[in-house]
Amino acid sequence: MDSGGRDDGGGGARILIAYHAPHPVLAGPCLMPIHVGRAGAGTVLPDMAGDDTGDNISALNPEYCELTAHYWAWKNLPCTGPVGLMHYRRLFDFTGRLNAHFHAERYLPDFDAAAYRADVAARFASPAGPLLIVPRPARLSLPLGLHYRVFHHGHDLAVLRAVVAERHPHFRPDLDRALRSNRFVMGNMFVMSRPVFDHYSALLFDILAETRARLKMHERDGYQRRYLGFLAERIMTAYALGNHLRRSFPGLVPEFRGIVNIDRRIPARAGALRLARLCLQRRIAPGDAWRAAKGRIEG
Repeated sequence: MDSGGRDDGGGGARILIAYHAPHPVLAGPCLMPIHVGRAGAGTVLPDMAGDDTGDNISALNPEYCELTAHYWAWKNLPCTGPVGLMHYRRLFDFTGRLNAHFHAERYLPDFDAAAYRADVAARFASPAGPLLIVPRPARLSLPLGLHYRVFHHGHDLAVLRAVVAERHPHFRPDLDRALRSNRFVMGNMFVMSRPVFDHYSALLFDILAETRARLKMHERDGYQRRYLGFLAERIMTAYALGNHLRRSFPGLVPEFRGIVNIDRRIPARAGALRLARLCLQRRIAPGDAWRAAKGRIEG
């Protein structure tokens, strides 16, 4: 696919990487950078597709976040192979080398883009059968539903549950079970075989559109304006860990992968106490933390 969004329509994987501001672009076999929220952007990011062509919800990016790229892919990508979504600084560890004993998200200041492109190409050289790759669930200190009520607007969650009960009652038990648990599939990141992708997308965007319609009179600013993206993470958690997926795709076992965060600015700017805390949380390797601290001191 070129930067204009044209696709060969084949069976190869297409993993979108969402960008919203200038940043080193990661592209290559299977990897497709996309400018999210381009309909409302003052500057078009070069060398990538935009989420504002064809059937799109690009203008709603402040609410839907990276899901505007998800929606664009669902409606506009003709490929029959796996479809995925990652972030410009959050990527799946497809090799599994970094998974063991670490938090669901690990900072990796020394990122080798060429090696990563090769790993992705090798992983999806011959995809076959039903596939669902999602982030390894993090363990929150609170149940998922209570966590949302503490950090966001609790009314949003009540409306979401009502919408699911009315429009998708078969999914309601999975959602309620997920909200009672503290396991959290974060980031709205995934790679799915095309049938699974279409199945999940139809469920997700129907729920979110109706929830948004019922909440449209509730104004919010800044961080809380991203409520649909936050709610979608709860839907993804329920989908990946629940029975609705297994009934629809018998035999499919989700594949959980760690996330590598390649934003070097965070460890580079962190003070000693925060770096120590990240080490204790197993979100950064001690050697990486030492190199980040040493680089900051020497710089």
